[in-house]
Amino acid sequence: MHGTYASEQPTDFQAATAAAAAAAAAAAASASVSSMRTTAEQRDMEREQNSNDPDEWSMSECGFGDSEVQRAIRGGSAAEDITQYPIHGWVDVTDEFHDACSELLPGELAQDMLFGLFEAMSAIEIMDPKMDVGMGFDKFDLPPPSFEAAVAMGAIKLDGLEPAELIGIFDALFACLVSWLEGNSMDQVIFTCLYLHAPSQIQDKALRVFCTAVRNLIVVIKNIIILAAVNEEEDFQLYGNSALLAAEKAQPSTIAGLLKEVEDELVRKCKQLTSTENQNLMAVVHRLRFMRHLFQAIYQVELMPGADSAEEAVNEIYKNLNVASELLPLIKRTIDRGTQPVEGSEAPNPMGFSPRIHDRSQPPTFPRSIKIRERPASYQFLEEMVARFKYACKVIRYKDYYSALNFFIEYSRKSGHCILSRSVLQSLFNSSILLAHGKQSMKQFLRHSVQAFNSPPVLNPKHPVANDPKVQQHLETFFRYCINMKTFNQFIRLCGFNRARQRDKLAHLIENFDPLQVDAARLDSLMNQMANDRAMEGNESHATALKHSTHFSTWVLYNCFRAMLIYLMSGFELELYAVHEFLYIYWYPYEFLIGFLVSALTRTENILLAQEEYAEHQSRIQVNGGNSGPGGKNRKAAKPKKNKKQQRPYRQEIVYYHALLSLCGGMYKAMGALTKDGRVRLPMSKFDNEEIRYNRRFAPFVPLTSPPPVSYAEFKNIRDHMMLNSVEELYSFAAKHFDQARNVLESIQNPEQEILDLLQIARTNFVVMNVLARGHQKELKRQPEFDFSKHSYFPIIKLK
Repeated sequence: MHGTYASEQPTDFQAATAAAAAAAAAAAASASVSSMRTTAEQRDMEREQNSNDPDEWSMSECGFGDSEVQRAIRGGSAAEDITQYPIHGWVDVTDEFHDACSELLPGELAQDMLFGLFEAMSAIEIMDPKMDVGMGFDKFDLPPPSFEAAVAMGAIKLDGLEPAELIGIFDALFACLVSWLEGNSMDQVIFTCLYLHAPSQIQDKALRVFCTAVRNLIVVIKNIIILAAVNEEEDFQLYGNSALLAAEKAQPSTIAGLLKEVEDELVRKCKQLTSTENQNLMAVVHRLRFMRHLFQAIYQVELMPGADSAEEAVNEIYKNLNVASELLPLIKRTIDRGTQPVEGSEAPNPMGFSPRIHDRSQPPTFPRSIKIRERPASYQFLEEMVARFKYACKVIRYKDYYSALNFFIEYSRKSGHCILSRSVLQSLFNSSILLAHGKQSMKQFLRHSVQAFNSPPVLNPKHPVANDPKVQQHLETFFRYCINMKTFNQFIRLCGFNRARQRDKLAHLIENFDPLQVDAARLDSLMNQMANDRAMEGNESHATALKHSTHFSTWVLYNCFRAMLIYLMSGFELELYAVHEFLYIYWYPYEFLIGFLVSALTRTENILLAQEEYAEHQSRIQVNGGNSGPGGKNRKAAKPKKNKKQQRPYRQEIVYYHALLSLCGGMYKAMGALTKDGRVRLPMSKFDNEEIRYNRRFAPFVPLTSPPPVSYAEFKNIRDHMMLNSVEELYSFAAKHFDQARNVLESIQNPEQEILDLLQIARTNFVVMNVLARGHQKELKRQPEFDFSKHSYFPIIKLK
């Protein structure tokens, strides 16, 4: 290359293309001036033109060094036919390529100006079975090209199938269905079954109806998951070969009748067979019956938004689920009666499946290697899924936001890994974003929820202020603002996402609580002002009804505190925190967050007690007034009820949070002691900035007005003050906290499994802290093991 043009050389493909076009134009122009000049003279003229005009390049400089290519360009033949394949000067680089590859180790990447990491991630890895469609075949998996070809080859039977063959196909289809629900592509699991490509051409009635049911079940499940909208890319592949689904019109309403008809025919046939044949055919009947009841239950979930009575619809769903759960043990005992997969083959059944039939229709970067679940594991998944559906049906009992949110949080912890279970729960509870329990508007639902939480007098229709237009206008404005912000709706909805996505969405949800807190505080302030005005007017009854001032702000703050605690503690479940970060992660709920929760619940209980006392006082006034008035001589005064139980609806939750407070305090003091004792590995100072890590961990809390954000400087001052104690004293402080947690947890009657697990953690850590306080392994500075197997948030500290 000439030095004159070195600095002006284009560095990308578009610039090189433009230069080639300029060179071709220059060549054509020079040819028109004098067609009699020699080739050497033309080259001299080109050089002179290029030297005068720096925007034009010579043919050789543009990379077209091949003489045939140059003649083709100059002659214009390459431009005459645009449909012709571009003419290039191909050069064999096979030997150079192998020489270059020999210098690379496995896993190394050669980076070029136009081929970096991004292009490498999108490239097809040649001869890799997971990426290259031409690889991975074996002698067992040579696929028929289509359903028709398989029939012509005799690879599948359409009629006269034995019970063992039917059992094998049904079990394999259930395994494919489970693999699809676990996030694999529909084409790579379900539609590897050739029978699903054309169910109407199957002559065997049992197989035809079962395959038709599977086709319709796919459509119903997709509709439920799309409507719930709690799926992410890693959860579920919504779209597959839509052409196959559209080939035959889905009619879910007829499926149950078709399956019942086939069942009855096979049951009548069983009576004419011997014992062994009867058992095999009954195994087919059990699978058809299970499909019928499972299909009906899922289909009724899709029809929930149009149901006249939500309770009746859920009861019908629950009945079908009960029958399905009773059939599963019978099915699991007869798995071995069906045809089994061939060893070494990827096909889930010897007949009717072609694992690689869709390989050529998939995108280049799509996963190629899919492992379909084994049959026993698939039925175990279905058994657990049916149990989750039955548990989800209980959501219809919860009529207020507080109890419904508690149910969603608990359900997410137990059943968060199954996308269909999460979507079914959303569909049962909320048929659309503005409806709860089918027929109740979200505004009414939130009003009822606030009333159930702390019973504001302004929401009680029996109070004097209930019909005050001004009060109702303020309430209408507040609840409309809550609905427009969608904060409470989203809190319930995000419980339907997988656990990792919940944390991301909680960070944004927490920010939305701040304007709600401001609006709730404004509403409480207005109620206070109105109460004062009524008192000055002498209207004592109205003033008393309005005097409790923190109902709405307490309700909003409580939900905000819960979102903050879930966000913070979920980092332990997702293993996001390093061990040396445990100290300030446990410090925040110990010093602030759990205390705020306990304070909000205690304040709510005090409000309820005050209202109860006020109601009794009003009752006594009415009775006394009635006795003193005319006609009241013979009336008896109401006797006060003895040993009346006061309202303590949140006592158990308060006790639970007190236990968490002691556990967080124990972990905080324990991490401080272990750090000071040199038992916790700390990052190197040149690679670490604790303030940056601290700010990132608590970043979602910064926009909130209440509770106010806690800066790193405040945390550092509190930690430094704690670290003034000796290591032995810190271990002793931690032991006291774990002992307090143990005492609180032991006081809970009829404890659930979580309480028992926390109790074991508190007892074990209490012993470990006491052992360390006495100087155990004082010279051996090893980091202990933090075992989260018992509980996601609190580990058992194990000394190595």
